[in-house]
Amino acid sequence: MTLALSGHGVESGIAVGQAHILQRDELTIREYRLSAANVESEIRRLETALESSRDHLEKLLNKINKTGGKTAEEIIRTHIAMLSDNAIMDKIREQIRTEYRNAEWALQIKLGDLLNEFRQIDDSYIAGRGEDVSQVFRLVQQFLSSEPSDPDLKRIPERLAQTLVVAEELTPGELALLGERGAAGIITEHGSPYSHTAILARSMGIPTVMGVRRGQSLIKEGEQLVLDGHYGIVFADPEESILRHYLHKQSESERFRKTLQSIRGQAPITTDGVEIKLFANAERETDLALAVAENACGVGLYRSEFLYLQGRAPNEEEQYRTYQAALKTLGARKLIIRTLDIGADKGADLVDFESLRAHANPALGLRAVRLCLRDLELFKTQLRAILKASAHGQVSCLIPMLTSVREIQAVRALMDEACDELRGEGIPFDEKMQLGGMIEVPAAALAIPELSPHLDFLSVGTNDLIQYALATDRVDESVAHLYDPTHPGIVLLLHQIFKAAAVAGIPVSVCGEMAGDRRYTRLLLALGLREFSMQPRSLLSVKQMILETHLGSARKALDTWLSNHSVNPEISLINLLDQSQFDR
Repeated sequence: MTLALSGHGVESGIAVGQAHILQRDELTIREYRLSAANVESEIRRLETALESSRDHLEKLLNKINKTGGKTAEEIIRTHIAMLSDNAIMDKIREQIRTEYRNAEWALQIKLGDLLNEFRQIDDSYIAGRGEDVSQVFRLVQQFLSSEPSDPDLKRIPERLAQTLVVAEELTPGELALLGERGAAGIITEHGSPYSHTAILARSMGIPTVMGVRRGQSLIKEGEQLVLDGHYGIVFADPEESILRHYLHKQSESERFRKTLQSIRGQAPITTDGVEIKLFANAERETDLALAVAENACGVGLYRSEFLYLQGRAPNEEEQYRTYQAALKTLGARKLIIRTLDIGADKGADLVDFESLRAHANPALGLRAVRLCLRDLELFKTQLRAILKASAHGQVSCLIPMLTSVREIQAVRALMDEACDELRGEGIPFDEKMQLGGMIEVPAAALAIPELSPHLDFLSVGTNDLIQYALATDRVDESVAHLYDPTHPGIVLLLHQIFKAAAVAGIPVSVCGEMAGDRRYTRLLLALGLREFSMQPRSLLSVKQMILETHLGSARKALDTWLSNHSVNPEISLINLLDQSQFDR
């Protein structure tokens, strides 16, 4: 009898094979009090475990070959950096010294404090960093244990072709090793689709579903499984009809993948001759390299938040070197750097978490440009680094979560200060560097005529815009079904944004997830969008949809919907747009 289990789809794709249950030794965290005479020896025991953990991760770096690639290396190096973070480790040492706690339990208490802080975070991507902290602390606790568990996964088969691994959770290093051994798919009981493990799964192209509750107890060793990474579904012991369906889908998916490879060199032009610009969203070196490989026009959204998640704010030189390295990878392509998009609900060690807890709704609080305009030195440091990088290529600056002209004027005043300082220091920069604003708040969407004279370009962040407009948290399972990019209110709001931008004569792009989902490509084209920015892996898929779209017909279909949707709300806009390609 078929058992269907659901979770969070992390990497699209179909995997069919046999289940392998990855069992771990249970790690027992003991709590006991030390005598004063034993405190320093306990500190030394902690230092030894930290060093062993660093050595383990360094060895893991040497084991990972091309499968994990640069992404795995960067993530594991982030974990190594956490082990050397004195801001965290000094507090653990202090707890051992002042409260006479054993090292394992001091780590556990600190982990609980950190995870409580991460639970306050309204940004799913940054909240996922809590998993990194848990994984690093668990590794240290393993080495403190008298019987460390098997962090190298030595007990699983060397070759995992046609095998789907079912685990409680996986670290990025473990996933990289499973990828090397040829795992066909990954299923975990826990894990965020925004965690580093999920990021690595996407970069490796391994079909993955996370958050499959009780997966290890419900799935049997050796049982046949079908995994649908797009819909986040796992079928155990599938019926013949289900198996045939997914084997056919797997074959079609492979054929589609090969088709996409054949269009890599083509320009994204609609069938009626309208050329579209495709940019990539990026954060790490692997994103940048893939954007270049897929012939993106450049990076339409470069997230700078990862620089601030190391326990301290990066200095100007660190940021400048990072941006300069990104430009070197991109060559002559454009790089649009979004300024710090974290806030009082997100900024580990940058803000006071205790004050945050007094706020009822962090999503509506001190975040993004609001935080930056409060902490001016932090903000000016980043603006100086971006300006300095502009001397080396096509750099633009993008400000998140704008709501008023006053905010833009404050940003420009601070940027003018930074420019004056750089001139005085004889440091070159692009005197004409463009400043753009993100349209993520409905009030900003309605105020484009007022905002646009003060900006050089606009970028629509559909993730937050839809969330705010529909009052729906897209990562809250209880209301996620209400998050609908084709809701009439959202379509009308986007229509108004593009129309207002056209009247103002200001370029506009979309950098939210909607831009990278080919289901909405024709809708965005018909609404007037000509610049898309998305995850690099989505570029070819969206390009293919552009190549198959007659824009004139899609616009007529949209006009029909705009005239009739209130009369016949049951009409599907997406189906109407698709049908328009056959009716012309």
